[in-house]
Amino acid sequence: MIMRSIGVILLTLFLLIGISEGGEEDIYKIIILGNVKVEEAVIRGAIKSQEGRAFSLEKVREDLRSIFNLGLFTDAQVDIKSTPQGKEVIFVVVEKPSLKEILITGNEKVKLDDIKEKITLTTRSILNLEKVKESSEQIRRLYFSKGYYGVKVEHKVNYLETNEAVVTFAISEGPKGHIQKIIFKGNRHIKSSDLKKVMMTKQRNIFSIITKTGTLDEDILKNDLQLLNAYYMDHGFIEAKISEPKLDLSNPKKIRIEIEILEGPLYHVGTIDFKGDLLTTKEDLFRTLKMKRNDVYSNTAIRKDVNALTEKFANQGYAYVEINPETTVDNKELFVHITYDIEKKKQVSFEKIQIVGNSKTRDKVIRRELRVAEGELYSASGMNKSRDRLKRTGYFKEVELTTSRGSTEDKMNLDVKVEEAPTGAISFGIGYSTLESVVGSASISDRNLFGYGYHGVLKFSLGAETQNFKMSFTDPYFLGYPVSAGIDLYHERVELFDTYSYKITGGTLHFGKELAEKIRLDLTYKLENINVYDVKDTASTYIKEQEGRKTTSAIALSPSIDTRDDYFSPKKGGRHSLFIQNAGGILGGDNYFVKATGETSWFFPLPLNTTLNLRAKAGMITPYGGKTLPIYEKFFVGGIQTVRGFEYGKAGPIDENKEPVGSKYMTAFNAEWIFPLAREIGLRGALFFDVGKGFDKLSDKDHLILDYDTKKKLFRIRSEPGKGLWPLKFGAGPGIRWFSPFGPIHIDIGFNLSPKKGEKRNVIEFTAGTIY
Repeated sequence: MIMRSIGVILLTLFLLIGISEGGEEDIYKIIILGNVKVEEAVIRGAIKSQEGRAFSLEKVREDLRSIFNLGLFTDAQVDIKSTPQGKEVIFVVVEKPSLKEILITGNEKVKLDDIKEKITLTTRSILNLEKVKESSEQIRRLYFSKGYYGVKVEHKVNYLETNEAVVTFAISEGPKGHIQKIIFKGNRHIKSSDLKKVMMTKQRNIFSIITKTGTLDEDILKNDLQLLNAYYMDHGFIEAKISEPKLDLSNPKKIRIEIEILEGPLYHVGTIDFKGDLLTTKEDLFRTLKMKRNDVYSNTAIRKDVNALTEKFANQGYAYVEINPETTVDNKELFVHITYDIEKKKQVSFEKIQIVGNSKTRDKVIRRELRVAEGELYSASGMNKSRDRLKRTGYFKEVELTTSRGSTEDKMNLDVKVEEAPTGAISFGIGYSTLESVVGSASISDRNLFGYGYHGVLKFSLGAETQNFKMSFTDPYFLGYPVSAGIDLYHERVELFDTYSYKITGGTLHFGKELAEKIRLDLTYKLENINVYDVKDTASTYIKEQEGRKTTSAIALSPSIDTRDDYFSPKKGGRHSLFIQNAGGILGGDNYFVKATGETSWFFPLPLNTTLNLRAKAGMITPYGGKTLPIYEKFFVGGIQTVRGFEYGKAGPIDENKEPVGSKYMTAFNAEWIFPLAREIGLRGALFFDVGKGFDKLSDKDHLILDYDTKKKLFRIRSEPGKGLWPLKFGAGPGIRWFSPFGPIHIDIGFNLSPKKGEKRNVIEFTAGTIY
């Protein structure tokens, strides 16, 4: 019986082959049978045979394999029939079970929605066991990224009689843990601490609550291996090998990561040469390079040199120059020889410059900041300077310069794409002090008024004892020339002191000129009328001498340098300025004095997207011509701009009535570490430390002393003066920086680290606003 069946099958195959070889027939019809949930179009999409075309048994076999490889069927067969009209090809499929339901059990610490995002299966789809395994692994990875290193994820498939299936993921979460230690083995030349700084994966530390470090993400750890390898390459170990990390999960609460390293020998730079289109002497090209012979070999240094050479050629119009560093390794002498192969390509110039994305800002406002122009040769440095200048205006969130081919090979078009920032602001602020419980302020301003780049401000503040008003207008390109001009008008009434009050009404004219790319000079003339009134009998002699009306006529010169990389949230660079002012003399008026201040602010990028800002300020003022120094021109140190943790003026001299009277000299230093709290909403935190003082004498040394308060169980920093004339003031505390949907919010809580009698222990500063 079996032999008869085999004979029938062989005869059938022989006949089919004979028919296919004996004469070509067309396919009359292709029929799909057995599919219930899989769309017929999906199956036909896998079939190459077509109705009306010549029949091919080999092609039909390929079609059968393609259908089965869809992964949707447990079985697929083909039946071929001959009809008067041609061949009838019938594909019969048996579908895999469809997925009726996905169940997740055991999850308590991780949200169900977060788990579902990791599952690639969908109900009513055909069951795919590979996707079941994949989803199980993704769930495990999710738990790992959240610190559950003892997690176990098991999957189970229950088949129903209705050709359906239910998949269950059973999760055993285990305890939450952290990375206790990262261990390196084999690193003889590079310290483990240096290698840890390279990695994004970190051990748990005291800042982990804020920085969210100390948890393991396997994808990040995999990328860390590449970072470590690149680090070794940058330090001359070109044969270094980094092994796969070993995870010690024996204690899921405190896991350990071990990474073994085979460093290999240290390589140095051998000969350096150039070939190809040099355009200049080799000596000139050598001056462009930072890497020299016998330096430790570094891939990053080579990339920087390639970029420097590329920019050198691109600044001469060779926008498409290609520079390929060819290296030869001398394993015996441990040298890497480098030859830079230069192909300059065609010299190109700018054909069209188009501005894109500016709905408010006028084209001419953008074009005047560009350092490239139509018809000029391409310049890489000109492009970079243009981008930096546009970002420093503060008009734009994003600035992107892209190029495209022009009408010919030697022409190039430039698109300046900008995303405008909200330059108008309606803001309000609230300040707290013991002198005045609450001071409210409000202002309306626009740094890009009417889209012409004008800067306009209308501001007033109102408190129980203070009323201020200011109106300001500045044109950065006065009459179309690269010179800024502006005018300020203001009125200030201050009644917050117990023994006197004063009013100031005046205005300024100011002009500015950019001397170099990041250097400018400003000139200001000020004319003020001041009235010190309501002086009490209990006031000090100095304050009584200030009573009455006086006029100040002053001129000031202020050079400044700005190298910050971003207007809104700089990460690197700095801003530095000097302010020199003379009042009286040939300018007239009642007040005669010379005033000078210097300010510097530096930004340093730190790991984990944090920034360190160091600021310093110093100033002096001295009268001349036998005149008395006006109290309202002196330095009042204390508050958000100088030393936080102190009320306005209270970090300087005070009289017998505990009234701040300002100082002739001042100094302040601020250190602020800014870190992200919630990147998705732009919320940042800050920790600051301030030290400074307003004082009237330069002499007398003071001593910083760290002592321990046994009663309160805390350390104190205090300044002990040699003769009691210049004790420094210290403040520190946390802050919040948030560019919210309602505008910028700035909160600082300053603590006086060594409060004296009559001084507050802390001062809160809060400002908020809205933008338009």
